[in-house]
Amino acid sequence: MKTQSKDPSREPLSNRWKRMTDDEKRERIVDAVTSIVGKDGVQGATTARIAATVGVSEPTLYRTFRDRKGMLLAAADEIWRQRHKNLESVEAADTMDFLRKVCESHTRGIRETKTVRFLTELAVSHAGEALSEHIRDLQYGEVQHLAQIIERGKSEGCIRPDVDTEETAWRIMAVYWLEAMARLHGLEQHVLYGFSARRYEAILDEIAVQPAAAAPDSGDDTAPRHPAPDSAPLG
Repeated sequence: MKTQSKDPSREPLSNRWKRMTDDEKRERIVDAVTSIVGKDGVQGATTARIAATVGVSEPTLYRTFRDRKGMLLAAADEIWRQRHKNLESVEAADTMDFLRKVCESHTRGIRETKTVRFLTELAVSHAGEALSEHIRDLQYGEVQHLAQIIERGKSEGCIRPDVDTEETAWRIMAVYWLEAMARLHGLEQHVLYGFSARRYEAILDEIAVQPAAAAPDSGDDTAPRHPAPDSAPLG
């Protein structure tokens, strides 16, 4: 007589939960938090609702996270990690090409994902100052990362060496924020379809090393060449 193999998906979650690793449990909880916040905001992400979405009891959640704030912070980090991965998963010829593609990727991500709403919900929520401070630190880290990219471009020779690295990083970040606010306030059509792209282009064109102008062709290679004077008279 054959014994039918049990369908793992029909096994009670409580049994499967016991066999999960800590990382797997953490991932399930974070997925639940991001799903709830995406639909109903931070206030909707109560521990009771998170537990119900995961399929465990509230006390079970606290064996993985110390408190609700920890769950929200972990969700913010995961959203940011995914955003950063998508933002920079581009192939580029050099740093200038990379920056142009990253800017295009940011515009596309703002249009197509809920990242803006999620991070804004956390930043302005009443769940505690630690959340807004955490989002602030993530944003500042992004500026530092942009500065590193700009410095890399200088070493490659495709970004002008006299460019103010920090100011340029903040200028790019300012366009990031412009796009985020446009999405948040329903102004995508006015900003995300041309306007912000032109702002990026203006910044990047300004910092790029321009190709040297070709010398005029005299048509006579035998003509004597005279060095330019050290200085020309004024007036």
